[in-house]
Amino acid sequence: MDGDDDMASTSTDYEKYEAVQRFPILKAYLEHFERTSMDNAIPGLLSFFFVQGQIAVQYVRLPTGDGYLDPRVHVFWIQPSRSGKSIAWNFIGDVLNNVEIPHTMYTTGTDAGLIGSWDTVEVGEGKDKTFEKVKKEGLLAGRKALNFDEGSIVLTPGKFSQETVLYLQSACNPVGTENNKLVKHMRDGTIENESLVSMWITTYPPKGVKEYVLTRGIFQRVLLYWGDWDMEQRHKVSQARLSTFFQKPEKASMSKEDLYDYFKNLNLRLRNRVLELTKTSFVEWDTLTREGQEDLIQSCMWDAFTCDKNYEAALHSAADEIYELVGKMDPTLSEVIASFTPGIENYLGIFSMHIAMLDESWEVKGEYVDMAHEILYDLFVNLITWLEDEVDVGMKASEMAVYKETWQKAYQDCGEYDLDGRGPGWRRKSIVYKTYQALKGCAAATTDRHFKQYAADMFTTTKDGSTVYIRMKGAAS
Repeated sequence: MDGDDDMASTSTDYEKYEAVQRFPILKAYLEHFERTSMDNAIPGLLSFFFVQGQIAVQYVRLPTGDGYLDPRVHVFWIQPSRSGKSIAWNFIGDVLNNVEIPHTMYTTGTDAGLIGSWDTVEVGEGKDKTFEKVKKEGLLAGRKALNFDEGSIVLTPGKFSQETVLYLQSACNPVGTENNKLVKHMRDGTIENESLVSMWITTYPPKGVKEYVLTRGIFQRVLLYWGDWDMEQRHKVSQARLSTFFQKPEKASMSKEDLYDYFKNLNLRLRNRVLELTKTSFVEWDTLTREGQEDLIQSCMWDAFTCDKNYEAALHSAADEIYELVGKMDPTLSEVIASFTPGIENYLGIFSMHIAMLDESWEVKGEYVDMAHEILYDLFVNLITWLEDEVDVGMKASEMAVYKETWQKAYQDCGEYDLDGRGPGWRRKSIVYKTYQALKGCAAATTDRHFKQYAADMFTTTKDGSTVYIRMKGAAS
């Protein structure tokens, strides 16, 4: 992240990503998402893989030594209220409807709602009438997209038990494994289900959310995105939305029907791949139990997708960059952040396989890993930035002084630039940013936030062409 003109931007333009540039269907999807939920590029991008993962979970596994991963994508989106989270589901739900993916909304806070329960039903009539116990399926059972529209309940102790959170964690474990089974022993009998559910969880930032994220295992299994909508961004989005009133939208690069056709064709391609590799007819496949289908999927998972010669090197390079980022942090926080890296690594493999699907390829290439890493690295930086920023609004003057002193040192450690006629003391802003980042051991986005909060009033800003320079006030005298 450079420290010049684009430093102040808090949102990410999806067009910067190589995967979006490469695949027209992905760009078209995001165009339509943006019309529903403005300025939420990253959640829009994640929602594409969320939908694609629900299709692929029926047919695809990613082998990992003696185990495997499945292609599902789980998202936990934290952002202030009235910023596009709920309305985004209008678009996602519309896509799910049209590609025939079951989906529902979580509304109850009980284990029974998630795991299932036993109902008493009448059987027969008159003297022959009896009562039987019938299993009622919970929301985490089977295959579906599950929307937690108010995910704060997951973060609220007392309203959502630790046991219930463990069920969510189990649902995220690879499909077909023992760890994926959801078991609850009840008076009327044991409820046992497997979960092929993909979870889309959204919430405003409730009090104490950071501590919860750091201590609960579910957050190592989901992709967590924190959106920081300040008044400037709200104003920008409001102006853009108001400009749509009585205005016919411009024609998108592809229609929604094109999007639906892509996902429907993907379903056919993946299913036919399994049938071809296992020499199974569609009729045979359709009559198999879920367990029988899973056996076939796992039997051919080594052949369904292969990887090219650059794949492993690209994975290692991506991991190096992630650990380099963690290594620059304060040691106390880096140990905590490091617990999130295995999840990011898993998603690196999952996303690169998703991109191979986009390319209609059965070979996962090193360049797909690079595309996946570009997205996930930004997501990881977003997580770090959020967790690093622990400073309260009511900061003590002595604590504020520490930040200001660090900014002063960063400025003094940088070389001076001679800007004709503007006096002495000018430093390139991007270099000062990088120096501060090294001194504090924080992420680039956190550096930008710290500058705005603690140092903006210390400096004067100017431009020479597109390059931004800053000078400490009083340095010119």
